[in-house]
Amino acid sequence: MKKLCYLLLLLLAGILTTQAAQPPRKKVAVVLSGGGAKGVAHIGALKVIEEAGIPIDYVVGTSMGSIIGGLYAIGYTPAQMDSLVRMQDWSFILSDAVNRNEELLIKKQRSEQYTLTVPFKNKPKDALKGGIISGRNIARLFSELTVGYHDSIDFNKLPVPFACVAEDLVDGKEYVFHSGKLALAMRSSMSIPGVFEPVKWKGMVLVDGGMINNYPVDVARQMGADIIIGVDVQEGLVGADKLNTLADITGQIINLMGVEKYNENVQNSDVHIHVNVKGYSSASFNEQAIQVLLERGELAARRNWESLLDLKRQIGIAPNFVPKPHGPFVSRSRRAQEKIDVVPEIDPGEMPENTISVGVHFDNESQAALILNTNVSLNKKKTHQASLTVRLGQQMSGRLDYTAHPFDPKWYVTLSYQLDDNDMDLYNDGSQFSTYSYLHHLAQVNISRSWNSIRCSLGGRYEYFNYKHVLLPSGFDDGTLDLQNQHLITYYGHMQFDSFNRRTYPTKGIKWNVLAEIYTTNGVNFDEGRLCPVISAFWEGAFRVRNRFTILPWIGGRAILNRTYSFAIANMMGGNNPGRYVPQQLPFVGVDYMQLAGSKLFTAGIRFRQRMGSNHYVTLTGNTGVQNDEWQHLFRGMMWGGGLSYGYDTFLGPIEITFNYSNVTHKVGTYVSLGYEF
Repeated sequence: MKKLCYLLLLLLAGILTTQAAQPPRKKVAVVLSGGGAKGVAHIGALKVIEEAGIPIDYVVGTSMGSIIGGLYAIGYTPAQMDSLVRMQDWSFILSDAVNRNEELLIKKQRSEQYTLTVPFKNKPKDALKGGIISGRNIARLFSELTVGYHDSIDFNKLPVPFACVAEDLVDGKEYVFHSGKLALAMRSSMSIPGVFEPVKWKGMVLVDGGMINNYPVDVARQMGADIIIGVDVQEGLVGADKLNTLADITGQIINLMGVEKYNENVQNSDVHIHVNVKGYSSASFNEQAIQVLLERGELAARRNWESLLDLKRQIGIAPNFVPKPHGPFVSRSRRAQEKIDVVPEIDPGEMPENTISVGVHFDNESQAALILNTNVSLNKKKTHQASLTVRLGQQMSGRLDYTAHPFDPKWYVTLSYQLDDNDMDLYNDGSQFSTYSYLHHLAQVNISRSWNSIRCSLGGRYEYFNYKHVLLPSGFDDGTLDLQNQHLITYYGHMQFDSFNRRTYPTKGIKWNVLAEIYTTNGVNFDEGRLCPVISAFWEGAFRVRNRFTILPWIGGRAILNRTYSFAIANMMGGNNPGRYVPQQLPFVGVDYMQLAGSKLFTAGIRFRQRMGSNHYVTLTGNTGVQNDEWQHLFRGMMWGGGLSYGYDTFLGPIEITFNYSNVTHKVGTYVSLGYEF
């Protein structure tokens, strides 16, 4: 027994002596450059580095490289990050838009007609001081993805030690995050000046680190790395002919400002994996670009396969060595993909209620139109707001709203005044038969309750219609339409619902509204001691049948429940969307402009929409309708029509062209539009 113990002691001593004699393994750092969307290629390169069996002891990044590096440092695998970048709605993430499912319906309706909305805190001149985008959505994404790492921590104690680079605008110096809140560090490192609002932290004003050190090999050396594997998506300087977009210009500025340090860091890399990103920019976040960039990152790393294997031998790793598995980041990554509700740890500044908004629209009927709006909070608690809206174009208007929230933010009272100066073309049986212009004064008060998808309102309004010029066919009895100046006092109740997932080209959800109105000329009756009640309703839905194919049915109607009524409240139909020219207009594809209809009007239709590529849409529409002044004759002369549309969804709004036909017009019509309708 003593001999056995003696032999075991000798064996243990030999093992310890051998281990002590072995030199420590060289430390490896992976450095990831900045580059916006081009940085997606880092994921493909990381996949190959792991496949080569090289242990990663440090990860350092700038801008997009800090995001990929930060996620890798806390345990995300390349496969998980591949899925994450594909599943994001980048147009939403890289904006200050609010998720439609999280926004009060009244705010959706007010904001979605604008192309651009810029918040400001005190005065309108402050609106663009920090950047066009505050970064609220990307801050929230970072907070969701870093669940479990929201506290201020030492980045050297992460599963893989991490650092990222930002620039302090106060002194122009480089600031390297080695500790702090991980999400804040990543957000700071990618704050492109003029685009994203800078992050103010500890007396510093931090912006994109790419402005000063876009490929931070030197930072990795300072952390203790012996070997550097760099993944670089930075392009060289380009000529004047290629500086065409904001992304091109931003990239050139970044390259110019840090070119000297960049060249030094390239020379200081042991393996420099340069990814071919030709044809793509820092803003290339569409599906096709992400797929190609992931593939190019992997391809660039595979072209350096032999260099990676040589490096593996150089740092003393056996060819058959398998490093310990990276991660896993199972529970947290799963939670991140489940759209959990996480309060962002980053506060780039409270989103103020003060905004300046602008919208642009063009179509071949009303030509160009511009809408401008400013919304201002009148007190610190934001319980009182004022809004001014001006529309310029063939239809001109100005509107002033005052809103008070006496109980809570979901209850509000609104006082409004609106003045419209309109020139209208009116059609009957498919042919233009009248042109008229008028001033419309509207004063309104209502009390409303709004939820995320529902809004209920009760109110009253006063309207005055002043018809300035009316052109009618010779011999036409204008008394039939009552084209006379008129005062109207109306009481109404309104319910609206909207659960569409997108403001344009929705793929799921429903939308409806029901409006009951009682028109009077003096507040008591309309004519001969009677009231003039009007009931209207409209319903539409979006049902995705397959990934790219959606069916969108609709049905609507409006009935004037009085034998006599004025032209101001007469039913109208035509166009692709309800309320095209006047609030009471119902859509009917195949009838352009605005068509006069009977006092009872009902339309129904269905759209079949196919998405092609990322943002291209082809829509086939069919609709039918009935209209008459008498219920018993309602189904005499059924109307039918249809159209074929091509649309392209852009950041300025949809660009769309529609060819249509109906038995009302008996001719092919064309409608071309650009931008959100308002």
